Amino acid sequence: MVKIDAIVYDVDGTLINSEPLHVEAWKKTLIEYGRTISELSSEFLNTMAGKKPIVIAQGMVTELNINTSAEQFLNEKAALFFSMAQKSLEAMPGAIESVDRLSEAGFRLAIGTSLDREFLDVVLNKFNIAEKFEVIVTGNEITKGKPDPETYFKVFEKLNLKPASCVVLEDARTGVEAAKASGALCIGVENVNAEPQDLSLADLIIHSLSEVDKEVISSFQKH
Repeated sequence: MVKIDAIVYDVDGTLINSEPLHVEAWKKTLIEYGRTISELSSEFLNTMAGKKPIVIAQGMVTELNINTSAEQFLNEKAALFFSMAQKSLEAMPGAIESVDRLSEAGFRLAIGTSLDREFLDVVLNKFNIAEKFEVIVTGNEITKGKPDPETYFKVFEKLNLKPASCVVLEDARTGVEAAKASGALCIGVENVNAEPQDLSLADLIIHSLSEVDKEVISSFQKH
């Protein structure tokens, strides 16, 4: 039997309802350069979720021929996002409760995110859950963003666990692909606040983290 030892959380769109704020910050930054988000291709917009912010910024600058560096563009977007997040960032439905519930059930908890550590710290402190996570891997530590599995490989290495004993919680197609490519089990969490995502590769798809408990996780344990 494969025992499930750890639960790994994605952050954007899974743990926190950040997608609307990200989109608004990107929109405002584009407007500063005389561009609009509607000018981006549908393919680009549909694959933004889960990617490293610098990759998104580079894509926007390139696709729309914006006369600035990707780094400067991202810095301007990040400043807007931070300002909005500190005022109005909310957790996803059932997210904080799931952290408490799964921690109390004895699972080791970790985070695998493309976000920068600076912003993640704001999130963890805002919701007072920092101490719940034994291992954290952020975008600062990886070179290849999701759907590459590097993020999750680093999480498992720090946990000193095999991928098969871990369940990843993800809301985006790229994240689900990264989780499955790493060899972990994956629960896809639908996000009504973002572009619809293809979560079909996930081992289980749920409507919100309110549905995740010890019984659901235990159902993954194979004989």
